[in-house]
Amino acid sequence: MDRRHFLAALLFATPALAAQRDDQQCRRIRQRLEDIAAERRAGYTARRGRKLLAQRQKLEEQRKLGCR
Repeated sequence: MDRRHFLAALLFATPALAAQRDDQQCRRIRQRLEDIAAERRAGYTARRGRKLLAQRQKLEEQRKLGCR
């Protein structure tokens, strides 16, 4: 009986843990996008601007694929 309860708890806990991990990842993505926007407002060199643009595009794509 204990084994069945454990397996049932594991079955129901796994999606919750995955959702929590996804939420944390989405928060990190949003925070990094905010950091990039702040840095762009503060000014930057052309080289840094290209890097920021590439980072922003990569993060936007990740957000589209994995966040609500």
